[in-house]
Amino acid sequence: MRSGMEYDIFMPYPGVPSARVDGVDECRRKVREVLRAGADVIKICATAAYSAQPTTLSSPSFPPKNWKSLCAADYRLGKKVMAHAQGAQGIKNAVRAGIHSIEHGIFLDDEAIELMLKHGTFLVPTLLAPLAVLEAGEKGGMPEYGVRKAREVVEIHSDSISRAMKAGVKISMGTDAGVMPHGTNLRELGLMVNIGMNPMDSIVASTRVAAECLGWQDRIGTLEAGKLADLIVVKTNPLQNIRSLENPDNIVLVIKDGKIMKDIRKTMS
Repeated sequence: MRSGMEYDIFMPYPGVPSARVDGVDECRRKVREVLRAGADVIKICATAAYSAQPTTLSSPSFPPKNWKSLCAADYRLGKKVMAHAQGAQGIKNAVRAGIHSIEHGIFLDDEAIELMLKHGTFLVPTLLAPLAVLEAGEKGGMPEYGVRKAREVVEIHSDSISRAMKAGVKISMGTDAGVMPHGTNLRELGLMVNIGMNPMDSIVASTRVAAECLGWQDRIGTLEAGKLADLIVVKTNPLQNIRSLENPDNIVLVIKDGKIMKDIRKTMS
């Protein structure tokens, strides 16, 4: 959801409410509409994106009064409100208003990091997203201006997330999948390790912390009695080589909600 800019971040999809809003009253109506449509979370664009040709990535979309309306606890019915946010000012506007998590966080400054620590805001780095834009550009699947913007921010993005991680901001793994092919998500763990996170913490960010970010920690995220028993068994030790998880051939056993979905143990002998 965003203000009425002239570009479209998301392609329209049949049966899904339009994402375009302008002003506080429209924000409120749109959130009610998407909740009635069955949304589990509300995601809002706090800043521009790679596909936003007329603007820079740092351009804020909503003024603070809109954010306070969108994040009001009595209004969002307990649903988590999350923000696509790349520029520092848009990030700070969202965090001050009570946003639950920041997706991307490319241009984090020290003040934004301190605000996130103060408010307990989650950060979903999506380090894979700009790399995926560059890869799409090589195949001709991304406008030139989007590729140029992605190229400009790869190092800045890594530095921002590294500083936030070292400061103690809560990091949840996410990838912006759709920008890159679904099923390649686990490349993100290697990128998090590259900026200084240890392998076990990258796995925890992908499981327990991700569940907490969604508010689903009572159902998933850890191996405990009463939870959904979603887990995998792999051939290799990911603590020795986190990138081994990127190879689907290394996955021996997949259990979802306690049911075996894949099991190649018998073929390994």
